[in-house]
Amino acid sequence: MMIRDWLKEGLKPYPVSVNISRVSLYNPKLPEQIIELVKKYNIPAEYIQFELTESAYTSNPEQIKKAMKELQNYGFKILMDDFGSGYSSLASLNQMPFDTIKLDKSLVDYVGNENGEKLLKFIVQLVQSLGMKITAEGVEYKEQLDFLENLNCDDIQGFYFSKPLMLADFSAKLTENN
Repeated sequence: MMIRDWLKEGLKPYPVSVNISRVSLYNPKLPEQIIELVKKYNIPAEYIQFELTESAYTSNPEQIKKAMKELQNYGFKILMDDFGSGYSSLASLNQMPFDTIKLDKSLVDYVGNENGEKLLKFIVQLVQSLGMKITAEGVEYKEQLDFLENLNCDDIQGFYFSKPLMLADFSAKLTENN
């Protein structure tokens, strides 16, 4: 596993996000299976985080909440992906144990629109006041970056920084940045 290789080389890798489907979360043994895998490869939980779209927990939320808590208790972070993409409910911010909320690119694209910017400011303040971090996805322009930095967004990602990279290119960049 590449994370193990990078750690052996003395590099500090970035966390890798893994999308988990609703069907996977219905498996009561999923947290145990994941924990066994990271133990087998000796990967610290801080380097793997799990992303769920909000629609993943619309049915059987108690089973999904249980799985999320088991993973968090081991040290994994749980992220809500694509917040604001159409199915987001503010109630979900209080009902599910997320560590980070990832703003969908469609909201980031509001930068430059007065009402859209007010909405972004409100969402960032709300999420952070609830003790969660916020990541803005899909940042493509300096104006978006500047606006989100001024809001004190915890993390910002998108093509502004880099296009998707092949593994070898990412490894070279990781070595360069360490």
